[in-house]
Amino acid sequence: MVRDWVLSLFFLWNIFIHHQATAQNHEQVLQIHFPSVTIAAQKNGYLSASTEDGGNIHINSGGNTTGVYFENVNLFRIIQIALSLPPVWINHTDIGYSGRFEGGKHFEIPLKLMVPGSGNLTFEIVAGSLPPGVFLDSGNRRVSGIVPDHDAEYTFTVRAKTEYGKFADAIFRFDSYESDQCQEDPCHNNGFCNDTREGIGYTCICNGQYGGLQCDTDCRLNSLEIRNINVIPDAQLSAYLSRNQSMATEARFDNEASSGWCGENANSWIQVDLGDKGRIFAVTTKSGDSNRLLQSFTLSCSTDGTRFSDILDTNNTIAYEFSSGIGALTQPLPDPATCRFVRLHPKSYKGHPCLMFELHGCVP
Repeated sequence: MVRDWVLSLFFLWNIFIHHQATAQNHEQVLQIHFPSVTIAAQKNGYLSASTEDGGNIHINSGGNTTGVYFENVNLFRIIQIALSLPPVWINHTDIGYSGRFEGGKHFEIPLKLMVPGSGNLTFEIVAGSLPPGVFLDSGNRRVSGIVPDHDAEYTFTVRAKTEYGKFADAIFRFDSYESDQCQEDPCHNNGFCNDTREGIGYTCICNGQYGGLQCDTDCRLNSLEIRNINVIPDAQLSAYLSRNQSMATEARFDNEASSGWCGENANSWIQVDLGDKGRIFAVTTKSGDSNRLLQSFTLSCSTDGTRFSDILDTNNTIAYEFSSGIGALTQPLPDPATCRFVRLHPKSYKGHPCLMFELHGCVP
């Protein structure tokens, strides 16, 4: 019964009153009985309301007790009923929504509902949990992600809530099944594919200078984006014995507003935390100006942030010394180094060691 009233609301909301006289007679069809106004069509006539170019039509009434009636039915009451209704899940059954998906593949389950009122909804998981790599995307009304690469069953409950606080729950269930992700040879450049049960279902062990998810990135040319605050946040840059008020973040390469980070002397250093262990292949530096010029430096690296080792020369005897100057200069390491933390140590300089730097390599 309530659902019928809701359907009536949407139909009636577009019917409004406009006087339409007929040409057959001159009977008065607009009657004003102050303080009331009655609009009525002649026998077999009709009333209509319309606007040009899609304009809105409004019926307004003042006061808390005023109503708008259609054949003795208060339209305001129908609106109140509609807004008090919860959303309705489409194609929902007692056993919930279900599906079977291959591990390692991307999938999505749409969240389909009928919504009274404006249609604004929020979603949340109220029972069970989503597997790793699967997310509730409220903005696009879907559950999506990468299917876990193993045989399992997942059950969770999604609650949809209207802006008026009314809600409805739906149970979802999907099965994942393990698949050999290495069958399609996803690893390039002679990389070795390792079938796993995590993430997309495989990992690539890369050879030589290649890296990335599928060994399709040339690490020698791949910038680790120290310049990009969204990749390397400010908190991952630090320095020791800086000159005056110089900040480690001024060492971001191509920062036009900065002449670079400046150290006090050869005991100074600047460090970047890459966020995870990776292979470093090359370094790029440039100095701030001709009066404060870094001329040479060494690098050290660490996997834990505590124990640092120098990047050695090809004979593995002494720390390798890199050159630097005013213009950007990119130099390869003698051998790729596995690091998470990398420090740059000034060796020779003019005035004070000032610089910007960038690293090149591959970090998972």
